[in-house]
Amino acid sequence: VHDHSLAGPLTSAERDAATVVTTHGPVEDELGVLYGSLGPRAGLVAISEFQRQLAPDLRWVGMVHNAIPVDDYPFQEGKEDFCLFLGRVNPEKAPDLAIRAAREAGLPIVLAAKCSEPEEQAYFEDRVKPLLGDDAEWFGQADNDQKQDLLARARCLVFPIQWNEPFGIVMVEAMACGTPVVALDRGSVPEVVVDGVTGYIRRDADQLPEAIGRVGELDPAACRRHVKERFDVPVMVSGYEQVYHHMVAAPPG
Repeated sequence: VHDHSLAGPLTSAERDAATVVTTHGPVEDELGVLYGSLGPRAGLVAISEFQRQLAPDLRWVGMVHNAIPVDDYPFQEGKEDFCLFLGRVNPEKAPDLAIRAAREAGLPIVLAAKCSEPEEQAYFEDRVKPLLGDDAEWFGQADNDQKQDLLARARCLVFPIQWNEPFGIVMVEAMACGTPVVALDRGSVPEVVVDGVTGYIRRDADQLPEAIGRVGELDPAACRRHVKERFDVPVMVSGYEQVYHHMVAAPPG
């Protein structure tokens, strides 16, 4: 059984078949306690090496990065002169930092973001709305076609992450469209973005404008190629097949 749910893995002790559990959320807090309580027939798969290192004592049986169907994403080599923020409106994603970085770099930015929860709306009113203007456009939540169109046309994706996110699929989606990522060095970012090849990774927010100004030096085709080689669906499938074979041959116990 391959379980991607939150509470489902708790049923693993009641069956003879081994259970593979993909740990999609943080593992260093309450979820880690839940995963640590699972019986010997459950093996955990991390979605990044960073995530696995946060809780090395859990019963890990592998690491498989998340993936996207790369061929479904439009590749565009010629970019328009705007930055993109794509995500949620909250302190962890920090769209306000993205606006400030793009503005200091002298480039406009489009913010395509989810803003439906009360906490998101409060953050928008307090931290984002005051920064909007001619060079900072609020797009709102984008559907799949709109998202892909924005990703393909943008000069870069600005990813000023403020927490140790275990993966961050939007970075992969951007690079699949040939769009480099300018990100802060948190969580799995160094596993996903190749600094100086598919984007730029910086330690501090005040270093982001300089990086944004340099994205024209990067090759969009290299971004696409990187995702095709490491984050396409067949790569993920192969990784999980190896985990399945391992669990069948030598299940945890």
